[in-house]
Amino acid sequence: MTYSTQPPLVPRADHALDGTPIHVGDIVHLYPADGSVIKARVIYNAPFNGATTYTTDLVTRRAENGRTQKLRFRFRHEHVHGIEPVRRAAQSPACQAQA
Repeated sequence: MTYSTQPPLVPRADHALDGTPIHVGDIVHLYPADGSVIKARVIYNAPFNGATTYTTDLVTRRAENGRTQKLRFRFRHEHVHGIEPVRRAAQSPACQAQA
């Protein structure tokens, strides 16, 4: 089994998400320092050292040697560049049915 570490993540501008909450199940956009954008589903969140730390589902990436890496990214809110909320999408059909 090969252990590898995630690349450093690029933080976003403070005002970019305006405090949008992140929930388990949401898709987040992360920018690793090595280039390619990562879109991954949040599977876990927990308070750690005074801030919430999030964990993504496995992400498959191509390594420098050409092999495939499977990584789980751990990050904080300041590393998220975009959020695709799942809860809003799940609630809209129910709201439409009531109307």
